[in-house]
Amino acid sequence: MTIWPDMNPIPEGYYAIPDPDDSTTMTYWRRAITPKTNGLKAWPAKAWFGPAIPLRADAPEDRAERDRFVAAWSESRRVYMTKIIDAILAELDDARRRFSTFSIRCWSCGRALRDETSKTYGIGPECRAGMDPAVLARFCTPAVGRAHVAQLATTEDGPR
Repeated sequence: MTIWPDMNPIPEGYYAIPDPDDSTTMTYWRRAITPKTNGLKAWPAKAWFGPAIPLRADAPEDRAERDRFVAAWSESRRVYMTKIIDAILAELDDARRRFSTFSIRCWSCGRALRDETSKTYGIGPECRAGMDPAVLARFCTPAVGRAHVAQLATTEDGPR
């Protein structure tokens, strides 16, 4: 039986860390604890990091070989996720700051964010149009927004 790494020490939030298998690539993660999910997910929702998901056509036809093939892939994914979790825990605050610095996509639609206000909220101007800023800050983007504001506060000239 394969034991997956314990994600409980990772608090809810957003994280960016270099890919443990390719240091030239940044990976983005979201930890959410809800009644339906309690895990670490790639961010944005349709992103994928780590070993590529094998295609059905790549799997051997023989059942025993196919089971070994799937088990080998599952083990490679477990090892990858263990590296990710260890990296996040080793530099928790830096991973959060890095996310706020490098996240350049709207959490709602996934489009690129270009202005500082959008990067602070984590949501683009079209997606936040008509939203009360207080509601936006309180309900829509608290984790990302706080991380972005903290990052902006560390710049020489302060928040914009």
